Amino acid sequence: MRRFHGVGPVTAAKMERLGILTGADLCAQPLGILRAHFGSIAEYLYGAARGHDERPVRPDRPLKSVGAERTFDRDLTDVADLTDARGRVAEVAWSRIERSSARGRTTTLKVRFADFQTITRARSQPGAFADRATFELAGA
Repeated sequence: MRRFHGVGPVTAAKMERLGILTGADLCAQPLGILRAHFGSIAEYLYGAARGHDERPVRPDRPLKSVGAERTFDRDLTDVADLTDARGRVAEVAWSRIERSSARGRTTTLKVRFADFQTITRARSQPGAFADRATFELAGA
């Protein structure tokens, strides 16, 4: 079964049975169909798939992630340039991790190509990253 963010396992299973496997699949569904299958959460699903969320922002909620991203002035194609850039981004991310006193066990790398295709890969380990070296090595 696929894992969907923001819904429980029963709703996720129902979505999968209906062929709703991506956010785009959900966005393609008319509100009436969602109401027929999902009842009281149909409006939320309909809006969420379209980027609408009326819930208040809660700035004091517990931190769930820390990250760092960079956009470069030119496309990086050389392995050494890519490795150097990844190291610099990891350094910024680790600095933010230390400032927040957060500890996590998953690192995610996102790469966007010149044609704007984006790929994301994540690696998790059993426990929290103890230091920057371990964190950076996990993203290699």
